[in-house]
Amino acid sequence: MLWNTLSLPWQTAVSLAWEAYCAGSLPIGAVIVAEDGRIVAQGRNSIHETESTSPLHGGRLAHAEMNALVQLSKTAVPPQSCALYTTMEPCMMCLGAIRMMRIGTVHFATHDPFAGSACLIETVPYKALGLLPVYPPENEALADVLLVLMTEAMLRTGRHPWVDFVRTAVPQAHAALNLGQAIFASGALWQLGQQATQTDAMLSWLQEQLFC
Repeated sequence: MLWNTLSLPWQTAVSLAWEAYCAGSLPIGAVIVAEDGRIVAQGRNSIHETESTSPLHGGRLAHAEMNALVQLSKTAVPPQSCALYTTMEPCMMCLGAIRMMRIGTVHFATHDPFAGSACLIETVPYKALGLLPVYPPENEALADVLLVLMTEAMLRTGRHPWVDFVRTAVPQAHAALNLGQAIFASGALWQLGQQATQTDAMLSWLQEQLFC
């Protein structure tokens, strides 16, 4: 089972992504882990929610990473010793905020060919303040499943240009994109979300659909 191969930070981040999806926002979750392994902050996408516990809900700033960083800023944990785990490659805004907060390292579970901005971290003089290692996906199965989930959510929220761009930019990802489109058309994933399906069960179901 894919779920059992994930570390606690990844399990938590994916659970937050699923929670965001079920609430009608984009399925992205992020956690910040201290040097001793404790999860000291977490956040999820909440851009489409008028009521949420996320501090930045209901607007374009309410990305998972931003909500996690706001939570971290209210603690005494030194950001330099922390690692941020996010289910989707950070966008320009989030990567900038991560850099400004002086987070130690970043890990993301799947690429975002449309808005992902990991390549920008080395392009400005501000990088002289210190290195920010950004680690790409290490679990291919998780990356594929999250891409299916994101594709369905992008279609459900009317972001067809994202799907069109990713299809052009990453032709090898067609299986995930095709499945995301099929699941969107069927409404099956949204139904799972409204039935309060657990995250591990959702991952297993998507993985079965992808590799059957």
